[in-house]
Amino acid sequence: MIKRSVALLISPVLIPGAIVAQPSSAVDLGRAFPGMLAGISDSNLPIEPIGVSDLIRLTVSDSPELSRSFRIDLQGNLTLPLLRAPISATGLMPSALGNEIAAALRAQHLLVNPVVVVAVVEYGSRGITVSGAVKTPTTIQDLGNLRVLAALVQAGGLLPGAGPEIIVEQANGTAQRLSVRKLFDGLHPELNIPVGMGSQITVPECERVFAVGDVKRPGAFPFLSVEDTTVLQLLALSGGLDSFSRNKAYIYRTEPGNPNKKEIEVPLKRILDRKSPDVKLSANDILYVPTNGTLKASESLLALLSSQ
Repeated sequence: MIKRSVALLISPVLIPGAIVAQPSSAVDLGRAFPGMLAGISDSNLPIEPIGVSDLIRLTVSDSPELSRSFRIDLQGNLTLPLLRAPISATGLMPSALGNEIAAALRAQHLLVNPVVVVAVVEYGSRGITVSGAVKTPTTIQDLGNLRVLAALVQAGGLLPGAGPEIIVEQANGTAQRLSVRKLFDGLHPELNIPVGMGSQITVPECERVFAVGDVKRPGAFPFLSVEDTTVLQLLALSGGLDSFSRNKAYIYRTEPGNPNKKEIEVPLKRILDRKSPDVKLSANDILYVPTNGTLKASESLLALLSSQ
């Protein structure tokens, strides 16, 4: 069950000769200070130590200028308008931060009996981040029982250029690669794993292969896998060959440790005639189809003569 992250601090009032009864619960506090709890975010966030960029909501009795939301800065400090110095907030539970605020208000003689309510509105330091090839990269606050698919939906879904895998890094440092195809086919519910605060979901962009030279639509095309990307498939994606193509083509491939691209000859005509097996491509391969200059020049000459 998710607890509300509201911490209460009630400081004693030192009044000579008198004993002041203190509220013992949020209900009693509301009775003692009517309207004080109004406006506190019903965020239902789990109680966690406060961190950098967290958004907190303060309600301080008799201090409307402090009763609003504040963001913990990048140094982990909380700066309040009336206090002379910031309060170090990172690592503190909400109740402990309330103690620090109340002590500072008393020490600077700003309030005699500060009653502070601290509520965490947004755990900016430990949200679930979704980045990469998604429509709306975002940070999601963990409301409990969140899973990968729901997080991707909140990020607007995948872009057309998304790669074949999703990388999920949990807050404990473990990482898992999920197949996009299997995750979305509905047949592998075990891949829809839960994610919690601090998790990072990254959707890498799809790697590319390139078709250049004498093809109808030169350009970059998605590389899905070694099994799914071949010379014939790339030719189909690029609109097919021009009528003046040579019998051979070339693959230019980058290899680790070699600054120069390796040239691989492809028996293009034999592949098209089904006399040689199709050739598989690797990520970032460049398929170059040379132009048969002699044939093209002859065809251009015939076209020119027929037009006269």
